[in-house]
Amino acid sequence: MRLLPSALAPLSAAIALGAAAGCATSPAPLPARSTAPAAVVWQYDVVSNRGGLDGLTIEARFAPMADDSLGVDDDAAPFVHDAAYASGAQWVSVERHGASWKVPCSTGCRVRYRYALREAATRLNDPETAIASSDAVSAPPATWLLRPDAAGGLFRFHVAIDAPWRFATPMVPVPGQPAGTFEAPTETLEDSSFAVFGAFDAETIHNGATRAEVVMAPGLAPLSRDDVIRWIRTAVDSIATYYQRPFVDRVLVVVLPGQPGNPTRGVTLGDTGPGVLVRAARGLTAAATRDDWIVTHELLHASQPSLGRGHAWLSEGMATYVEPIVRARAGLVTPERFWGDLVEGLPQGLPEAGDQGLERTHTWGRTYWGGALFCFAADLAIRERTGNARSFDDALRGVVAGGADVEAHWSIEQFLDVGDRSTGTRALHDLYRTLALAPGTVDLPGTWQRLGVKVEGGRVSFDDRAPLAAMRRSITERGPER
Repeated sequence: MRLLPSALAPLSAAIALGAAAGCATSPAPLPARSTAPAAVVWQYDVVSNRGGLDGLTIEARFAPMADDSLGVDDDAAPFVHDAAYASGAQWVSVERHGASWKVPCSTGCRVRYRYALREAATRLNDPETAIASSDAVSAPPATWLLRPDAAGGLFRFHVAIDAPWRFATPMVPVPGQPAGTFEAPTETLEDSSFAVFGAFDAETIHNGATRAEVVMAPGLAPLSRDDVIRWIRTAVDSIATYYQRPFVDRVLVVVLPGQPGNPTRGVTLGDTGPGVLVRAARGLTAAATRDDWIVTHELLHASQPSLGRGHAWLSEGMATYVEPIVRARAGLVTPERFWGDLVEGLPQGLPEAGDQGLERTHTWGRTYWGGALFCFAADLAIRERTGNARSFDDALRGVVAGGADVEAHWSIEQFLDVGDRSTGTRALHDLYRTLALAPGTVDLPGTWQRLGVKVEGGRVSFDDRAPLAAMRRSITERGPER
């Protein structure tokens, strides 16, 4: 799971499938942006040959730049072919050196090349670079757009693709330009979100102002189209109920068949637009999707701002802790299962010898379960300090209320400030100091006793006479709308 920053300006936007468009708003907690329009400094015309399956033909135009080096992601470089730059009326071939091409561009330049998209997807088989499924290929623009190292201004590209082939991206469509034209800040291209070429089915799911564009590749049987939409809609609706408001303006959800023998897996990307890619386990049935947690987990990532790789423990911990709460309140997880899983899982997040706190100990257990332990401790602390009137829910709702999602890049301090302000406490800052900056611990056995949670022989039972029994119940029960 990768979470990445973005700095998209508040433009007319929607998940783009062809020329679809909606509206995005600027998140209130973010620093004010200049209203002056940025210049387009990199432009690309992309011709998708047979939906990208036979590759892409790309012509690029770059504004004057001091650096004469162009490149793509290192793993993607071997699939760039026939690169050349314009010199008067002639095209001059350019050889690859590692993952870069030297092009004289001090006064601006034009470059053309071919990109073997299907070959890249087949050989790399990496959802963050390129991955193929039957007649659909998912590959972020960073995989197939050559670019300078320097950033500043906007990049814009236009995709020409003939029916029945299609193209989908969460990027911002450009108003007043031909359908299939998109742009974003140049600094977001290197870590850009998903883009899909090929033959696929699609449907838009709405929940209030939240718009989820679902792209379905062939080969998902025994899941039908309706099964897939129901699966994603359940997660979207459950999260919207949890937040009590729209939780993201737009998100692209790409569903591909996974590798034989692998469970369902998911990845979320944020730059150039929130995107979730789900690789459904082979043989996944409609009944089994009811027990799936992956889609909810990834959409929760899409709903919250990126905190950067150094704070992955909080991003992953939030999704690990909140996902079963969302599903419990939707009736998909019983309270017994929720608490049983916490009793089993949270000890994996406790500090061990040599631990330096969540901020500096990046093991799997401390990242996922240690982060979940922080969120659980914060939830209880907020509830205790407010007489169960506020909770960790309110901290996350406060972030979403400001309009931030995974496109936004927040500092850890900004997240803690907004969360604490939304609950009227200092619980997040206090626990950050004791659990993240130091190897603090949590008395889990004592906490279970106070909550009235008992696990004996694998069986979960509850003591409603326990001091925090009401708090325990409120965590999994859907509360009144505020």
